[in-house]
Amino acid sequence: MRSALEAAAVLAGLVVLGIFLFGRLDVPPPPMVEGRIPVVAYDAYVAASAAAPSIAVGCEVDWTIVAGLAQMESAHGRVDGGEVLPNGDVAPPIRGAALDGTNGTEPMPDTDAGELDGDATWDRAVGPLQFIPRSWRELGRDGNGDGVPDPDNLYDAAFSAAAHLCIRSPGNYGDRAALREAFVTYNESGRYADEALGWVDHYRSQPLTDVIESPQPEAPG
Repeated sequence: MRSALEAAAVLAGLVVLGIFLFGRLDVPPPPMVEGRIPVVAYDAYVAASAAAPSIAVGCEVDWTIVAGLAQMESAHGRVDGGEVLPNGDVAPPIRGAALDGTNGTEPMPDTDAGELDGDATWDRAVGPLQFIPRSWRELGRDGNGDGVPDPDNLYDAAFSAAAHLCIRSPGNYGDRAALREAFVTYNESGRYADEALGWVDHYRSQPLTDVIESPQPEAPG
């Protein structure tokens, strides 16, 4: 009995020591280990932030806010092995599940004849910032100046995400409560909003060299 009690005491001590050391070490929480941003994506977020005042008076959206949304929605366009091309296009195009009322989704019958999402029966969220077609028609912006708002292009999608925030939930996003409310408007989930805020905090607290991926060297010709 004595040896069993001693072993339990040692184990408890190790657990306490581990918790203490983890709290002392400068290590990001496990969910924050991932989330590095491709250079092109970062450029798109900075461009969206710079253009935000053109959306509405008082519209100020820090690039980290757009980055937090993009990480939540598609890991910066790389969910399921996707790739961000030099012009900001995401390949292959990202399409969400059919919004047919299953898995807790609100049923959304097709509104675009499948033009954006490829589904003529149900709407699906499209692109790296996951706009549904009817929202894209209202909020879609041309962020790269090619004259065509494209939800599959990060420059366009990032600018449009800023528009979503400023139009649907205008406010001072320097105020954490106002930003959280805007995130809930983007995705009606308190948990989503809290996780997005966590990513914003992460991107603001880390050196850019630890957040942005180094450009990949070109393959020899």
